[in-house]
Amino acid sequence: MLCFAADFNVRAGTIRSHVFALLSQRGTPVRIVLLGHDDLPSLYALQRVIEGAPHHDYQVYLSGELAAAAESPHGLQNLADVDARLCAELRATGRLAEPLVDAATLPAPNSVTGRGILQGLEPDLVVSIRYRRILRSEVIAIPRLGVLNLHSGVLPEYKGVMATFWAMLQNESEIGATLHRIVDCGIDTGPVIGIRRISTDYESSYLANVLRLYGPGCTMVVDALQVLEAGREPAARPQPSGGRYFSAPAADDIDAFTGRGLTLASGLEGAEIAPIPGH
Repeated sequence: MLCFAADFNVRAGTIRSHVFALLSQRGTPVRIVLLGHDDLPSLYALQRVIEGAPHHDYQVYLSGELAAAAESPHGLQNLADVDARLCAELRATGRLAEPLVDAATLPAPNSVTGRGILQGLEPDLVVSIRYRRILRSEVIAIPRLGVLNLHSGVLPEYKGVMATFWAMLQNESEIGATLHRIVDCGIDTGPVIGIRRISTDYESSYLANVLRLYGPGCTMVVDALQVLEAGREPAARPQPSGGRYFSAPAADDIDAFTGRGLTLASGLEGAEIAPIPGH
């Protein structure tokens, strides 16, 4: 059982900060839409954000099922099965915050229906953590304070899918989480607010290493919320050129990973979820 305890347009940034300051002065909770996915790292990370800043008004939407590849490697299928079991255990604890329990799916955010749902919520801010959809300009423009994304990889070196897997395959001594702005439909390309690195644990699974990223990663999100709430814009810097975009690993990549004695998931990853302070 789990133990879950840049460069921006200056005027736009100023307006966003003033909006947040006015909201804070009135004592009105900030309306935040959290976008995530129905997997263990995302649920855990979203929970950490909600419990780290519980006074805001949250709505949670998950990306829903993805189109399956014709022949997904066996290792990825096993990873998905382990993750699904751990998610079920997490839900069975009854510890998930109400917005997560009540989460709906939003599989097509850029559609007329999807945009209508988001516009109807009138969010001040959108925070994306492992959401499996690309947001287009019409959606990005909806929240008055913009869109933040927490990526489980160091940017710009590791853009795309399963960044931690690729970092481990490259024998990186450190892995990291990056908090950045989403300002266009580029994938993991927006200005960086912060990066937190931890030592890679090659004795633990890929899934365990990903989970370990979300402690320091979600702390960055909560810190950014505090800055915005104070009426300021979180400092951000444009990403340098370079880096690489990674897709989901193929069977040969999985074989190379496991051939080094590494594992994708053991089923014991619940132990990696540290209790949230105060809970």
